[in-house]
Amino acid sequence: MDVVVITGCSRGIGLGLALEFARKKVNLIATCRNPSSATELQKILSENGQPPAESLDTTNSDSVKQLAEKVKSKYGKVDILLNNAGIGTKNHPHDPPDQVDIPEMLKVYQTNIGGTTQVTQAFLPLLKASSNPRVLCISSFLGSISKNEPSESNFYMCTSYRCSKAAMNQLIKCFALSIPEITFLSVSPGHVQTDLGNASGRTAPLTVPDVSRQIADLSFRVPKTESGKFMDFTGAAIPY
Repeated sequence: MDVVVITGCSRGIGLGLALEFARKKVNLIATCRNPSSATELQKILSENGQPPAESLDTTNSDSVKQLAEKVKSKYGKVDILLNNAGIGTKNHPHDPPDQVDIPEMLKVYQTNIGGTTQVTQAFLPLLKASSNPRVLCISSFLGSISKNEPSESNFYMCTSYRCSKAAMNQLIKCFALSIPEITFLSVSPGHVQTDLGNASGRTAPLTVPDVSRQIADLSFRVPKTESGKFMDFTGAAIPY
């Protein structure tokens, strides 16, 4: 039975992914910063016979190491790691480059890039113990440099978030080239109806259930030949 670890499960896409995987025949480790307050997540896990959510702060090395050791002790492997935890700026998507708050930008990088790197590093030994290890990182089409044009959408000013997702795409490419025995993907969920997606009075066109279902499906069917790619939630390639 596959062992699946998901970060950032208390809301949004992470909560949707937790629901999708909880319904499957897997051992699910759903994580968030404060499981005691994640009542909807805990309900999903309990109703589907999965263990309670685990505490994880992806930016805290001790928290990451403790979880990795706990998973190692209980399961001895990880088959799928879904790096979903991520943040935007307080005024997302309004973050023009001439007004970027540098401490806030670095905070976005600390979670979106530093946290993703730290979690992936910690779980590499457990992933290597799997016969088909996969790492999917939730990126964004906003991380595409070639698609960053005013005609694309009205989101082109969210500088810090865009830069962090472009960096994530490069990070995943580096992991894929360095560790060919693991399949790494950078996946854009599209513009989804989450707190971030609907920020500043917007209404996103995609729903969490539909996108989460397709990302879960992608995690099971992706071939190793696709490792290092940047794609959308259906598996279609996105230009860097």
